[in-house]
Amino acid sequence: MADTPIVELRAIEKEFTGNKVLNSVSVSFQRGEVHGLLGENGSGKSTLIKILTGVYSPTAGEILLDGKPVRIASPLEAHKFGLGAVYQDAELVAGFSVAQNVLLGSEPGRFFLSQRKIFEQAEGILAEINIKMDSRRRASGLSAAEMQIVTLATLFQRRYKLIVLDEPTARLSAYEVELLFRIIQRYREQGITIIYISHRLGEVQQICDRATILRGGRVTATLEREEITEERVTALMVDRSQSQLETYNPGLARDEPLLEIDRLETQRLSPLSLTLRAGEVLGITGPLGGGMEQIALALGGVVPHRGTVKVNGQAIKVGSPSESLAGGIAVIPEDRRKQALFPTLSISDNITLPMLHVLTRAGLVSSFRKRSYAEDVMSRLKVSPRQPDKAVKFFSGGNQQKAVIGKWLKAGAKVYIFVEPTSGVDVGAIKEIYDIILHLAHEGAAIIVISSSIKEILSLAETVFVIRDGQLVHSAAKAESSYDQLLAFAIKGRSHIGVAAA
Repeated sequence: MADTPIVELRAIEKEFTGNKVLNSVSVSFQRGEVHGLLGENGSGKSTLIKILTGVYSPTAGEILLDGKPVRIASPLEAHKFGLGAVYQDAELVAGFSVAQNVLLGSEPGRFFLSQRKIFEQAEGILAEINIKMDSRRRASGLSAAEMQIVTLATLFQRRYKLIVLDEPTARLSAYEVELLFRIIQRYREQGITIIYISHRLGEVQQICDRATILRGGRVTATLEREEITEERVTALMVDRSQSQLETYNPGLARDEPLLEIDRLETQRLSPLSLTLRAGEVLGITGPLGGGMEQIALALGGVVPHRGTVKVNGQAIKVGSPSESLAGGIAVIPEDRRKQALFPTLSISDNITLPMLHVLTRAGLVSSFRKRSYAEDVMSRLKVSPRQPDKAVKFFSGGNQQKAVIGKWLKAGAKVYIFVEPTSGVDVGAIKEIYDIILHLAHEGAAIIVISSSIKEILSLAETVFVIRDGQLVHSAAKAESSYDQLLAFAIKGRSHIGVAAA
């Protein structure tokens, strides 16, 4: 029947050691639709998707494919049913070419592989979904965005019926987002169903036909496109009103300079000088890849640079991450999974790692002191669930971000640099992370927030910079900066309302 959903989940439940994370969840996905899946971190989205793709088995309920009950006992079975997912940290076989990755497991040739045919067939697949990319490029040289796109092409080649996209634009530029949306439209035309998981409501409104909202492991509503508004979705996602989720920096800067930078320069950043006072939050925005990220990489001791850096009036070396931290600078990077956490270790291990020298007695780490330290940090940052021995990979994105902040909370840092601090974080956890940042400023730390979200910058900062093509194109107090003005500087390098860059 034409109206039969391609996939239907009926009364799905899932328990982990007595904790019910999904409670009678029912949702259907139509053939060729883009269906948003929204909810706070911890609402059950990830668990639901893992059941659909065979990672978990449901405690109760059933899954129907084309109207017929099926049992998806493993990711391999999900693959056979034509169900797959593309995650934020999509990975390919690094030593293989794009073409070899796209056709992996489906190479032409029965007894021997023809590289010429592999490239020809892969280029045909890429052309079919309007992806312009050299199929001979090595996967090891691809950006994160390109890896996602190649993974999409792989699933398209295998003629999947349903594909889950998990926060697909979290690390994409505006151009790459447009490319992704064109690919999604092509998939829709082919009758492929997309489940679109995102915390960016504007994208959901633009690309999704319907959206289902989860809260506390239950479905609160499934909305048609015209019903998807910020007010409606927020009310369905969280138990707090929109006003309770808003953040405003009342002005926490003190008189004394804390961070002084003189002509900081990298290969992709022109000389930049600034003075940041104790308690001050500096917001830096601009296009992704436009140079703003270089500030964190240089001050974190990750990339070669020139210039002078002073903390509390003393010149410090930032030639390595350890030198940077020793000088009082803590960097909370964007890619927490790869740059800041050990996913298979417990959240306690991750939080206490920089402080083991304090928790050690007679050359041995005190398990009691370590656990007490971790529990204190988790309590202060409202990490949930309060399970210090649980592997950090099983925590939500918001709680993982809190764990990264918690690593440096008692490490004596005077300057905190946050890079895309709420990337992949739900609306409720965003507010909590904002409160943590402003609390650090209130305690006298100097804060730099580097974010492509202008709304985020205007919520947190007292002073605003815009960096484009490695150049500082705008510098002003937050009170003198509007959203439209900052967007114009970020896009064009100049204001469309005639305000000169500093």
